[in-house]
Amino acid sequence: MNIVELENIYKNYENIEVLKDINLNIKKGTSTALVGPTGSGKTVLLRLIDLLEKPSSGKIYFEGVDANESNNKRLEIRRQIGMVFQKPLAFKASVYDNVAYGLKIRGKTENIENKVKEILETIGLKGYENRNALKLSGGETQRLALARAMITDPKLLLLDEPTANLDPISTKKMEELILKINTESETTLIMTTHDLSQGQKLADRMVILNDGHILQSGAPDEVFRKPKNKFVADFVGIENVMSGKAEESTDGLVSIKTDSIQVFTLTEKRGNVNISIRPDEITLSKEKVKTSARNVIQGEVQEIIDTGSLIRLIINAGELFTVFITRESLTDLGIAIGTPVWMYFKVSAVHVF
Repeated sequence: MNIVELENIYKNYENIEVLKDINLNIKKGTSTALVGPTGSGKTVLLRLIDLLEKPSSGKIYFEGVDANESNNKRLEIRRQIGMVFQKPLAFKASVYDNVAYGLKIRGKTENIENKVKEILETIGLKGYENRNALKLSGGETQRLALARAMITDPKLLLLDEPTANLDPISTKKMEELILKINTESETTLIMTTHDLSQGQKLADRMVILNDGHILQSGAPDEVFRKPKNKFVADFVGIENVMSGKAEESTDGLVSIKTDSIQVFTLTEKRGNVNISIRPDEITLSKEKVKTSARNVIQGEVQEIIDTGSLIRLIINAGELFTVFITRESLTDLGIAIGTPVWMYFKVSAVHVF
């Protein structure tokens, strides 16, 4: 069942269109990362889901109920949502009073002390009950805000760039807490981030936004392996992205011709397309050899970059290719800058979009 449904959402601020035709369903119990560059509209989208703002047009449903049906309905729904802002504010009070606040205003004071102690232990702030919340570090304040949101047992937890202002150690702790919530509770989680690796690590679904549009939505592995357009490919760091024209080939394959090379693949697409080839799906040799790979292209090593675990080669074949090989292979092949090499990859290695 969907906990949140967004239908044809537009959001304007005067003459500026911030969100355009957003359609998105969030299933109960899932974790979703809204990912995009600064200004893509992800925080505005999160605020709309939190019902802090109303869309200029379109519908928002929470568990099938129109969230904008009435102010009473909005308030009822908001009480089931927890929100942690990018720069959370602590109240001028003790840590205990900060965490207990949400329960008190809801009149849920039964067993409140044990609940506060339990959640403070969960977030790594055990024994902090009587501390002044205003004197906590940035990482501690972020965890306090998370505890304040989680203690009310929200059905939906929203996190706006939860680690954007934290140091690496605090970031690691916060990510561990988010993963714990994701795996141990039934709370549905939606977070915004510009950090792709964080979205990949913490969410089972990524939604890529740019310029107010949703460009792609799917499992992280799907987004990284099969981008739907050039922006997504560039944004997620896909290597070997090229443009060309797709045409029928005589052997049942599709030929894609760029300005400099010809690549063969299987696709339903024709005409102008983009392609990408993963660097780890390309094999190399110094001499041309017989292989089952349909794509065989000669080039010259232009750059050798030591990344630590692997060697990254930039090969000029008219188009620039990135290929990863091991340090051992580099030595065995005797590859240096200027070395001519042959590249091989299967038709299945070519992703067309």
